[in-house]
Amino acid sequence: MADKPQHPPTIDLDGAHLRPLRMADADALYAYLRDPAVTELTSYPVVSAPMVEAMIERSLSRWATGELAKWGLALQHDDQLVGTCGFNEYSKVHRWAELAYDLAQPHWGKGLMHQAVAAIIQWAYRQDLVDRVHAFVRVDNRRSERLLERSGFVREGCLRSYRVCRGIPHDFYIYGLLRSDWAAAQPDA
Repeated sequence: MADKPQHPPTIDLDGAHLRPLRMADADALYAYLRDPAVTELTSYPVVSAPMVEAMIERSLSRWATGELAKWGLALQHDDQLVGTCGFNEYSKVHRWAELAYDLAQPHWGKGLMHQAVAAIIQWAYRQDLVDRVHAFVRVDNRRSERLLERSGFVREGCLRSYRVCRGIPHDFYIYGLLRSDWAAAQPDA
């Protein structure tokens, strides 16, 4: 098994790249997470500037200790943060990671997050870091469901009243992608 990375690699995408988050990203992250359209179908609490800074710090400290965490998704031409993608939780013992992502609304529907998810899954599996990646999606978040399904994830079930979202319990689907299924779907398999 590969050693755990101390920071995420930069991964080039079409018109964007995944790179380590920076404290300088806090304003951009806060700006788009304050948009109700971005967070309404998620389990994000009401967003505050200190919360955003803590999210970035958590990602940086997790990478520094060898845990998987999130990348910043930035545009290629100006390195402006427009999203995050990566892992909220990670179990070294059980070899799984929980995928999570968010994207500023002006960039929806352009395939950017699909590229990011594919790149991160490929990186994690090729590094031999996990055997399973899963994601939790509110049952009313059809856009996120489609993204995961296009990325090869399988809906495994529904978790009733799984997360409280801004004071209201919601059902969530769990989607999973096993390394073996991912590998079988690769063109060079």
